[in-house]
Amino acid sequence: MKSGEPLYLNEEQVKKHLRMADLIPAMEKALIEFSTGKVTQPVRSVINVDPPGGFLGLMPALTSDGLGLKAVTFYPSNVERGIPTHMATIFLVDPQTGTPLAIMDGRLITEMRTAAVSAAATKLFAPPGAKILAILGSGVQARSHGSAATR
Repeated sequence: MKSGEPLYLNEEQVKKHLRMADLIPAMEKALIEFSTGKVTQPVRSVINVDPPGGFLGLMPALTSDGLGLKAVTFYPSNVERGIPTHMATIFLVDPQTGTPLAIMDGRLITEMRTAAVSAAATKLFAPPGAKILAILGSGVQARSHGSAATR
């Protein structure tokens, strides 16, 4: 990487660095900051991509720690192609200058972040001593939620 160029992380690189044990408390902090008005996060903007029958969602956010945008796609027909139905890219920029800092494959980040938020909420709302968790669903999110719940 040349100086001044944004960092690029593919999914394998993200997998090496992102840990659920770190992500759950980070999501707890993010939820608190959002609830107290410290985060600017407009409602997701979604456009239909038809044909082939998909969606593109854009989700910007500004926090005291940074500025970024996630672009996520959902293409149900990808199942027939043997590729993920959900894909994402995350762009991080310097909030002081707008300079691009990082471009990351966001598929795994999205999978893990969703489960980490559920784990944070479960920790707060589950009765003390609860021993059983029901996960309704299947696939990527069910596996990720199961993994997050055991942290």
